Amino acid sequence: MDPNIEIALNIFYQREIISREQLLTEILRVKQTMAALKAEGSPELPEDKERLFQVMKKTTEQELGYFPGDRDFFAKIYEVCREVDLIEFTLSIYKNDRLGTVIAPAYLIDLIHQYIDSRKTNSILIPEAEKHLAGLVSLVERYPDKQFTFTTELYKMYLMLSLGFDRYENVKVKHLSIYSSTIMEGKFDYIYTLPHFAGKWEGDREQYITNQTDGIAIENLLPLLSTSGTLTAIVPARLAFAGDSFAKLRTHITDNYHLDSVFIIPEGTFRPYTAIKTYMLNISIEPSETVTIGTITYENGKVAVDEQKRIATTIFSRQEDWRVELMLSDDDENLKKFRESSHQKVKLKEVAEVFRGKSVLKKDTTPGGNISVLNISNIENGQINYNEMDTIAEEERKVKRYELADGDVVLSCRGTAIKSAVFQQQKKPIIASANLIVVRPKKEVMGEYIRIFFESPIGRTLIKSFQRGTTVMNINYLDIMEIELPLLPLNEQAAMVSKYNQEWAAYKKAVEEAETRWNQTKTSIYNQLL
Repeated sequence: MDPNIEIALNIFYQREIISREQLLTEILRVKQTMAALKAEGSPELPEDKERLFQVMKKTTEQELGYFPGDRDFFAKIYEVCREVDLIEFTLSIYKNDRLGTVIAPAYLIDLIHQYIDSRKTNSILIPEAEKHLAGLVSLVERYPDKQFTFTTELYKMYLMLSLGFDRYENVKVKHLSIYSSTIMEGKFDYIYTLPHFAGKWEGDREQYITNQTDGIAIENLLPLLSTSGTLTAIVPARLAFAGDSFAKLRTHITDNYHLDSVFIIPEGTFRPYTAIKTYMLNISIEPSETVTIGTITYENGKVAVDEQKRIATTIFSRQEDWRVELMLSDDDENLKKFRESSHQKVKLKEVAEVFRGKSVLKKDTTPGGNISVLNISNIENGQINYNEMDTIAEEERKVKRYELADGDVVLSCRGTAIKSAVFQQQKKPIIASANLIVVRPKKEVMGEYIRIFFESPIGRTLIKSFQRGTTVMNINYLDIMEIELPLLPLNEQAAMVSKYNQEWAAYKKAVEEAETRWNQTKTSIYNQLL
């Protein structure tokens, strides 16, 4: 970090100017004052503190608000901050912001270089450019012959980008939102976007295919592509496999554009902002015979795409979703057998009711409560321990919708391991916690059969393909509803369940007997030492 940035931050902190919004405001104030002095031909560092202060007030206070200090304080921060690079300062205060602006790592810009170099690209649009500050300057300087347009919906970020890139003639900055239907005019050869993750559109629901901000951004940006243009979008993995509106969005893309590629982004790329799994989509106007899938890697300072695989566009377009992990696992023998199997397959939502458990805080639990709460920790080896559950004191009618019924299947949707079990009716009411997904079978399928499927290698592979998190599992019940399972006749399901349970009981008995013999043998040997 530039030593002047550290000095400036320490000065601000001493005056309790500590929020990112405040810090950005004050560095903008300094830079706007510098620009005003330069415009009138005055020295950038005037000796007269009063004149400096008055120029600042006249230039900045209507736009940035009143300055939180006196003449001496402004002169002090002005002297330090005038040498500070505005882009670098902004990056330094936002790069570890866990709750606000996402700053993408510079290596993603390195990957964008490869796309720009491989295409005839003259005009480039980067929406919400503040998210790419880590590599934005190098991108502009690498391509001085190309025209860049940066946008942001945040006014102070607009001021920052305008001042920070003022010296580059090939850069335009616009203050607008990519989540608005009246976004902008013009066409671009290349668009690179990192839209808001998991935001919701509060406007007219009929205006867009989906009400999620990432989907809306793609809908708004695709029409801005030139006849040979490409859109690169980094999105949550759910956009590639979720049903309903996201399924319609995927169909819209494949029907009207061409999906060039889908790549898995490296785990941890957007920490500390989020740990969700993300994909990079590349969508073009011009058709192509294949779609490329793969995994982006970043090692030893170099970014690359590994495990590349090309799939014919005609075959890819028939896919219901874009789960890259499954497509890359096509050589997996179990997956191949499952897909080629003659068994009728149905989606889970067709043969079961699926819902998520209730959120119960630890502080809300109480010993001896009238309602027991089933947590992941109560499930081990496919069995439920009914004796060590947390309890809450609550009216039964208020938690009725979460109450477990005999034969319900519970599946973990958080944590580091996939756990499942079948619930057996107990004397007192038991509800599922929010870390569990409840699958309530209809008449066509047995709960035990569903659990066996979840436990199987193919079942685990399919469940993992719906994972939205990275290290820590994060599965949405709406996604699990879309999972396919083979629908065997009920008599075959019953026979399978019976054999499974018999062999499981025999296995447990054999293990218990072996443990008993082993303990007896150890005791006998140890006694010989006495």
